[in-house]
Parts: sequence; C-alpha cells; structure tokens
Amino acid sequence: MKYLTAALFAAAMAFTVVSAKAEEKTFEGVMCCAKCKLKEADACADVLKVGDVVYQLEQDGKRKTSEHQCSGTANAKVTGTVEERDGKQFIVVSKIEKEG
Repeated sequence: MKYLTAALFAAAMAFTVVSAKAEEKTFEGVMCCAKCKLKEADACADVLKVGDVVYQLEQDGKRKTSEHQCSGTANAKVTGTVEERDGKQFIVVSKIEKEG
C-alpha cells in the first residue's frame, strides 16, 4: 500500500510540474546589443530593456536573434517564456516585432 501511495504521489507531482510549464507573455521595450550598446558582454547578444529590467534574449538556443540589433536601439515587442539563469532574466523568444 505504501508503494501505491508513493507512486500516486509521484505521478501527481509530475503532472503538476508539466502543468506549471511557463506561459508565453509579450513584453514591450527597447531592443539593443549587450556588447555594442550596453558594453555588458564579450560577444554580440540581444537584450530587451523593459523599464529597469534587462532581459537576455534567446532564440533557437542562440543569444543573437533573427532580428539582431547590433548598433543603436529599436522599440520592439518580444513574445516568449521567461526563465531565470545564473541570476539573469532570459526570454526564450518565439516572436519578435520591431517598430519602424
């Protein structure tokens, strides 16, 4: 009986973890390069500044997105899921819309 209870509890926990999968959200802010504009990285990587928060962008496992903004800045809407890694906020990008 103990094994059945433990198995049911484990299954319930696994279901909860799957159900709690991150939800996609859309963020509006200023997109720029962490290296060229912010001087915060050794290689070009896109970030999105939303107020005082700087989100690192990641698309298809790469930090340089399909809409890379190397020099200057662009207003953008970025849709994706938020993750925290090593104390930094990341948006795993599913869509980028730059204005202008």
